[in-house]
Amino acid sequence: MERTVLSPAKVNLYLKVISKRSDGYHNIESIVDPISIYDVIHIKETRDSRIVIEDNKGILPQGRRNTIFRAVELLRERYRIRQGVEVFVEKNIPIGSGLGGPSSNAATVLRELVSIWSLDVKGDALLALGKEVGADVPLFIYGRPCIMRGTGELISPIALPVIWYLVIYPGVEMPTREVYSRVKIVLTNTENDIRLLGKFKTLYDIANILENDLEKVGIIMYPQIKTIKKILKESGAVGSLMSGSGSSVFGIFESEHDAAKALAHVKGLGEVFLAHSL
Repeated sequence: MERTVLSPAKVNLYLKVISKRSDGYHNIESIVDPISIYDVIHIKETRDSRIVIEDNKGILPQGRRNTIFRAVELLRERYRIRQGVEVFVEKNIPIGSGLGGPSSNAATVLRELVSIWSLDVKGDALLALGKEVGADVPLFIYGRPCIMRGTGELISPIALPVIWYLVIYPGVEMPTREVYSRVKIVLTNTENDIRLLGKFKTLYDIANILENDLEKVGIIMYPQIKTIKKILKESGAVGSLMSGSGSSVFGIFESEHDAAKALAHVKGLGEVFLAHSL
């Protein structure tokens, strides 16, 4: 049996780095919106016990460096599954882009294998498994707009309007660990309480909270990020921000028409995606 499933990207509309932990990770708060940029994943059971991960561009790491491999391995060990699996990924979400591709892939495969193997794993138990694979995996298991806290394992729902995006990946991989290692944590009175930001009914409510503590580091490492933000705003974006640890930059638009119209102005800045909230 083979299943084909879509694995979506995400953007961070708000990302606050709260503190550094003793395990080397950082506590954060982030508002996350899953969006319609997808990797396509084909999952097939095999007659042997191997875990095989391949992709159409030959860019995914092998073995335990691969989030999909870790997800399959964890699930098999936890529930004593001997079945082999072949996973083939049609990669569209750029690697090192801040759009969450590897975490999304792992979450998608984890969720599908739970179904394929008829395992009684759902809700918090599935989120906990995802956390063991990687910090951003739980948000993709949740699969809806959410607030992430802790290292990403604490998920709570949030209501957001449907947003149209232009997402630009400038072709530069930003190493997440390096970006986080260079961030300066500035304590503020309003941190650790996104509830103070209120409700988000319109695009302008979203534009007012666009913030990413990692963006300054991203711009130092790759100044073109600042240029892309400027051009997106000049092209009609209501707001613009670097996503996650970069290097992708997104602009938010009032309509699909406005976003599509801006496409002509941003071509040449990198790989451009027209997308919307899921």
